[in-house]
Amino acid sequence: MFNNRAGRQVQQTRLDPYAATVEQILRALSYDPAALRLPMQDGFGWSFRRGSATIEIYVSQRENVGYLQILAPIMSLPPAGLLPLYRHLLETNLQMTNASLGVYLDTVYVFSERPLEGMDAGEANAIINLVAMYADEMDDRLVNEFGGRLYGRI
Repeated sequence: MFNNRAGRQVQQTRLDPYAATVEQILRALSYDPAALRLPMQDGFGWSFRRGSATIEIYVSQRENVGYLQILAPIMSLPPAGLLPLYRHLLETNLQMTNASLGVYLDTVYVFSERPLEGMDAGEANAIINLVAMYADEMDDRLVNEFGGRLYGRI
């Protein structure tokens, strides 16, 4: 009842300007946004590569709040030695700005999420580039130090 087509159209319309901003950022990075789009029922999504890292960008809405979410799955967890890896991820989180490391379904991610309200194009660009930079810099180093596999090779 609450998830009707008219409601989805209103939600999508409110997200349109933010999706257009993300697409401008992707064009400025020399990507074709149309080629990077991810199929989404509600909201918008794109995926691109920066070096060895895959970067996913989502503009979506939950409980009437819009969000920009950038995810970069960087590696699978190694079969052993998780405690030193987890400690390293937590210590690294304290040194990161506007992004975090986390684990979901045996995959390590660099991620950032921010409400859309009040966000401008410069801030969105900075967050996207920051997550992409962290992911590309960390993925090989973490796999070499702790084992596991690069996400791009899973």
